[in-house]
Amino acid sequence: MKRKLALLVLTVFMIMPSLTVAAGSIADLQQQQEAIRQEAHEARGELSSTQREMENLEAEIIEMDRVLDEATEQLEITEQALEETITELEETEAALEEAQEARDEHFDRFKTRLRVMYMHGPVGYLEVVLQATSFSDFLTRLDHMNTIARSDRDMVERMQEAEDLVAEKLEETFRHMTRIEALRIVQAERIVDLNHVLDQKSEFMFNLEGDAHQAEARILHLEQSSRDITAEIQRIQAEERRRQQEAAAAARRAQQVVHPRGGRMSWPVPGHYRVSSHYGNRTHPISRRAEFHTGVDIPAPSGTSIIAAAAGTVIISGRMGGYGNTVVIDHGGGLTTLYGHNSRNLVNVGDVIYRGQEIARVGSTGVSTGPHLHFEVRHDGRHVSPNEYLGI
Repeated sequence: MKRKLALLVLTVFMIMPSLTVAAGSIADLQQQQEAIRQEAHEARGELSSTQREMENLEAEIIEMDRVLDEATEQLEITEQALEETITELEETEAALEEAQEARDEHFDRFKTRLRVMYMHGPVGYLEVVLQATSFSDFLTRLDHMNTIARSDRDMVERMQEAEDLVAEKLEETFRHMTRIEALRIVQAERIVDLNHVLDQKSEFMFNLEGDAHQAEARILHLEQSSRDITAEIQRIQAEERRRQQEAAAAARRAQQVVHPRGGRMSWPVPGHYRVSSHYGNRTHPISRRAEFHTGVDIPAPSGTSIIAAAAGTVIISGRMGGYGNTVVIDHGGGLTTLYGHNSRNLVNVGDVIYRGQEIARVGSTGVSTGPHLHFEVRHDGRHVSPNEYLGI
């Protein structure tokens, strides 16, 4: 388990530096991301296995705790029994000592009587018997002497039997105590073994918890790495889309660049041939409403020279609403040209202008989104397409 996690950590840190190196390649990033996802999948598998192992181990620990509690309870019962047996042994020893003392005392009396009988001999015995006053008294005295002798003998025998019983009980009690003590030792050793195994399992559980925390940290790190790669891919894709949009816009602008082919009029902004908005229907760049564009827009830097497309007389030079600074030239025959959004007009009303003469400078006055020339051609006051006049 630990070796697999170590390899997982090493793999992650081998992968992550390459993110910076190969950040410009979406294919490389996707390959790295797939490798990270695979590593994360394996890490989740390892984590799941560890968690199952922890669950099984936890069940074993709970069972061992139960067994340990039972063993401890049994040991307590055994120790209580041992204490009771020791007490019983002590009481039996005391009883044996009392029996021995009683036996010894009675035996001493018996020995004294025998000593007296020995000292006086058979005569003393006969004197007691022969002092009878009658045959009946003789028999009574004789029976009494035999009874005393039997009583002494019986008493000694009973004392010996009592002593033997006490000694036997003492021996049995001692054997019982020995068995209980042996059981207590076995139970105590079992509790020590159970505690040792429980400590080992608890230590293993601690290690598994550490492995699980490490796996969880690795998974979080891998997921964050995957998100970082996703963000990098999105950034590259967004940058690519921006470049494509710019390229498309440039292509559209290139398509809007006109190359005069010698039209009836001169190109009004020499050197700047791109048309940003043609004559016809369009969406207004500011109001965003559909409208009809009455001329062509030719972008150029502010201050660029504007020339007269044809010879004529200036009939308007000044502000004209949304056109801003405007010049209108009458070319005769009802034909006029209009030059709007100028930054500066260079001619006055009544001036006679020749073809190609500078009449204004490009600007962004009036309603305009940037510096450009708005050029119109009108016939009898009505706007017409300037394309054929400019040769586009």
